[in-house]
Amino acid sequence: MGFQQGLSGLNSASKFLDVVGNNVANANTVGFKGSRAEFADVYANTLASTNVQVGIGGRTSNVAQQFAQGNITATNNPLDIAIQGNGFFRMIDPAGTYSYARNGQFQLDRNGFIVNGNHKLAGYLANSDGQLVTGATPAAIQIQTANIGAQATGGSALADAGLTLGMNFDARAPIVTRGTSTVSINGAQLNNAAPVGTTTSYQTRVADSTGQFHTLDVRLTKVAANTWAAATQLDGAGGFADTATPLVFTATGQLQSGASQAVSYPINSPAPAYGTTPFNFNLNFSGALESGTPAPGTVTVNDTGAQNTTIAISNSNLDAADPVGTPHTYSGQFRDPNGALHTIDVTVTKTAANTWASSYSIDGGAPITTAPDGSPLSPVLFNANGQLIGGSPVAANFAYPANGSQPAGSMTFEINLSGLTQEASAFTAGVLETRSTPSVVPSDPTSYTHSTSATVYDSQGIAHTLTFYFTKVAVNAWEVQTSFDGAEPVTQPGYVTFDAAGKMNGGTQFAYTSPVPSPSGAQTPLAFTTYFDGTTQFGNQFGVNELSQDGYADGNITGLSIGDDGIILGRYSNGQNRLIGQITLFNFANPQGLQPLGDNRWAESFASNQARLGTPGTSDFGTLESGAVEDSNIDLTKELVDMITAQRTYQANAQTIKTQDSILQTLVNLR
Repeated sequence: MGFQQGLSGLNSASKFLDVVGNNVANANTVGFKGSRAEFADVYANTLASTNVQVGIGGRTSNVAQQFAQGNITATNNPLDIAIQGNGFFRMIDPAGTYSYARNGQFQLDRNGFIVNGNHKLAGYLANSDGQLVTGATPAAIQIQTANIGAQATGGSALADAGLTLGMNFDARAPIVTRGTSTVSINGAQLNNAAPVGTTTSYQTRVADSTGQFHTLDVRLTKVAANTWAAATQLDGAGGFADTATPLVFTATGQLQSGASQAVSYPINSPAPAYGTTPFNFNLNFSGALESGTPAPGTVTVNDTGAQNTTIAISNSNLDAADPVGTPHTYSGQFRDPNGALHTIDVTVTKTAANTWASSYSIDGGAPITTAPDGSPLSPVLFNANGQLIGGSPVAANFAYPANGSQPAGSMTFEINLSGLTQEASAFTAGVLETRSTPSVVPSDPTSYTHSTSATVYDSQGIAHTLTFYFTKVAVNAWEVQTSFDGAEPVTQPGYVTFDAAGKMNGGTQFAYTSPVPSPSGAQTPLAFTTYFDGTTQFGNQFGVNELSQDGYADGNITGLSIGDDGIILGRYSNGQNRLIGQITLFNFANPQGLQPLGDNRWAESFASNQARLGTPGTSDFGTLESGAVEDSNIDLTKELVDMITAQRTYQANAQTIKTQDSILQTLVNLR
């Protein structure tokens, strides 16, 4: 009889209709994956088979979910996330149990976790330095809504912490001299009765355009009655060279001609990369007399550069691992105002962690450890990042001897240690240089070549303006001066130098230190490294092509952005973007083996195999689209057609039962 077959057919058609109805009911459910009813025939088990065996109906063998991609619909919620391709979000319930979903309708809960319902979204988290911790198990992603606080420039743990400034210097710019322009012989009275060949000599210190000092010797030689030849020699090399015009006096001893003499020397700068720069200045003999009462007079120069001396150490790193008691000595030379050459040794000796004592000695004398006022020299201090925060500059004094007609005197100068660092690397000797450069005048653009400003932050997040003044002082050589919050510009050690192709080959970075103006409760001084990486010198106008620094003011979160790779960035009111985390995806060898849990979630099962971790856009994992959701993958047209088919199937199976009932009724009615 066909009752069994008909009944099984009714059950199968009913199940088919259930599946279709469930699909239609979830046609608008975000992330829903439709199911398909799969059927199999049924045969009675027998010990033997015959060619006339008839099946006993059908059965529902499986209801298989179909994980085809759904359409992507844009929304106005940046926390809505659609997966385009393979993968599932991992969700964490309050008990810590994992489930998996394609429904990307997310929002923030009261604690800042990204949630769907009461399930939290999992991913990699970022540490305090903004680096993803990918070695840990993905955890619930939390958005910190509290203020992020302030960070001083140079306060991060990044390799390039500090200020980066990339520029182009105009190679066509003229040289702005920092040196001597006039050397004057004051009060000179030459002996009118002296025989031919009589000489009078002078010596002084002059500065070239870069601020480097040289010794100038001036010699006047009587060559005829009332006529004296002037000759000069620089740094004791090359012999004396006569000037173009001799000094000619009248019969009454008044200077008639030769009062001003132009002198030019091709100076090889201290570093060959600086090139060769003509050193031009004037000799001024105005007021000189030829009389019976000779007097040598004195020499003066008209520039502040030759009156002030700075001895600076640049590009030197002290090894933080050096034991206490380790000394490092920097040796060099300097000239006193009379032009005489002296040696100087500057020594720093480690006395404690991040602390060094400074001293200096001149011409091999005893070490000097006190300032001109008798107070001890301040210790040289470094912060945890190896940046100098104290002990520079060192005030020094030197009593220099007389030199010919030039009297003895006393000179004060500074030893600038701002070129020292104490980073976690080996000791580098650096360079000790002697020069003097007057501060540029910000209101006078002829005193410098280019200028630009950058905003930096102290430890309390207060913004300060750091202005850079760049001056072309020689061929391929540029001096750097800085002004902090409008204070008087300060000369930085070393030069920024370029090769013949306009590429930087020196001065790519320097350690910057400046006291924070009072009143302020911020940490002082503000210390960081300034990098000029990428700076060039081409025949084009000056321009800044890169400006970045790692400091910032306090700020609160104003928005989020989620990339297609799952990276979550927080946007803050202080202009910062901070890495918060990365959404991770999981996939399975057999997604159809996942166990449905409802709420568009599935659980891992034996049939699905273990969850495989990945990040969006890698391997076979799909990408993410923020501000969008994945629609249900239900095709309503197909489902309506399937509904009609299920109805017809149900009617047909019911008809077989009705027919069997009619046959049985006929048999019962037989007499």
